[in-house]
Amino acid sequence: MMFGRRDPLAAASVEAAPERRRRIALVAAALLAALALVLGASLAAPADSAHAAVPMAKPVKPGKPGGGNGGGSGGGTTELAYAAVGDSFASGVGAGSYLDTTCYRSTKSYPKLLDADADKALVAFSACSGSDTADVIAQAASVPSTAKLITVTVGGNDVGFADVMQNCFVLPNSSCATHIANGAAAVESDAFAASITDVITTLRTRAPAAKIVVTGYPLLFWENASGVNPKYTWADEVNDETVALNDRIQSVAQSGGAVFVDVEGVFAGHGIGSSSPWINDWRWLSQTNSFHPNAAGYVAYANAIRAVPLS
Repeated sequence: MMFGRRDPLAAASVEAAPERRRRIALVAAALLAALALVLGASLAAPADSAHAAVPMAKPVKPGKPGGGNGGGSGGGTTELAYAAVGDSFASGVGAGSYLDTTCYRSTKSYPKLLDADADKALVAFSACSGSDTADVIAQAASVPSTAKLITVTVGGNDVGFADVMQNCFVLPNSSCATHIANGAAAVESDAFAASITDVITTLRTRAPAAKIVVTGYPLLFWENASGVNPKYTWADEVNDETVALNDRIQSVAQSGGAVFVDVEGVFAGHGIGSSSPWINDWRWLSQTNSFHPNAAGYVAYANAIRAVPLS
């Protein structure tokens, strides 16, 4: 111990503390910036019109009658021309194997899985990560008038999906409840119902003979017998609001003559925190995939859509 003199090592440590704090703040800011960039790209960013569609020209698939040529006719005589529009849940975010890094369309998405069916030919795949209803209306321009089947998943970004994920699960803070309440109010609003109606009307105008299939969203979080997710405090609240969102979309879609596919049941027991999750949990090193279905989840989506009669 030294009296009357300042320990040079201690002094250096004290003098370096502000610099360390500055570096920590810079690292935190960089992480937040990266988070905002990824959430913006995969959860809430508007669709980039320059990447609004993926060319559908493709080789003949073994065992598929007539193959597929990507044209409006849908290939062989037994194939229905199929178009897929929507947000990140329609583009396949979470499954990996991406065709692009703007919209994150995946080869394992439910539209691509349905394209492998003998009776469907994917002639337009304009679904894009971050899209809201206005973006999907713009995507409709890629849908050929000869389409006989159109699938669409949309609505989550209109009610603040990214805000809830960021403030309740990624970096939980006191604004979480406000974001959930804002989303719930948006779901019940006349404006939200009108936007879903506009999507269906636009698609029907674009392809009058098409069957329009609107899918809902899975409940992201597994809950135990007490209705609690062991990891996330706000999981049950978000699940409840997802049910309300699905109910609202279903009501509007069916009123507009579309078919609604509810995936809550098929995903039951496979949310985040379950022993066999079909939803990706948050990962800093895999941010794009977080809070979206994995490959098994998109198989479940495709199977639920396959249950809809095409005639």
